[in-house]
Amino acid sequence: MLFHYFGDKRGIFEQVVSRQIADLVSEAEEQVVADLPARFEDYVEQLFFARLRIDDRDSGVPGWDISGRALSDPDFSLRVLQPNHARRTAVIAEGVRHYQAEGQIRADVDADLFAELLANFIIFTTSLGPRWFGTGESDIRAQIELGSQILAKGVSTSTIKQPVKRGSRARRAPKVRAAD
Repeated sequence: MLFHYFGDKRGIFEQVVSRQIADLVSEAEEQVVADLPARFEDYVEQLFFARLRIDDRDSGVPGWDISGRALSDPDFSLRVLQPNHARRTAVIAEGVRHYQAEGQIRADVDADLFAELLANFIIFTTSLGPRWFGTGESDIRAQIELGSQILAKGVSTSTIKQPVKRGSRARRAPKVRAAD
């Protein structure tokens, strides 16, 4: 009966993964956006910690299986991961737009692009990075706190940065190669 609806084992796997990821977006990003903190920096930090909290659980299809499949099968990524990622970034962008309307984020910041950046940083910091490099939880938490500050300050309306001028350095003469 299952094969009638899903075609084969791959179809069943993809449906399970898709629903699992959709549920995780509901538990993480949508919960944060539903109760936005007063400060944008806290919003960013809560997004990271919400994802870290759900990535710590051992429920459903292991992240390694999902990541491995995505890396080895680009079509799987397009069919399963991309729709959920689009939903996730749309939810994050909703929060970014809220803080733009509040005057905490510059108006020239593209909310969708910044949401994509946040989503990528979050998934790497809380899931892929620790698995690939063995980053411990205390280091992950420190990275989240520092990263939240840096990201928030980088788009803040209160910080207008002047372009950094490079000091004039003595330039080395270009090396001339002997003719072959």
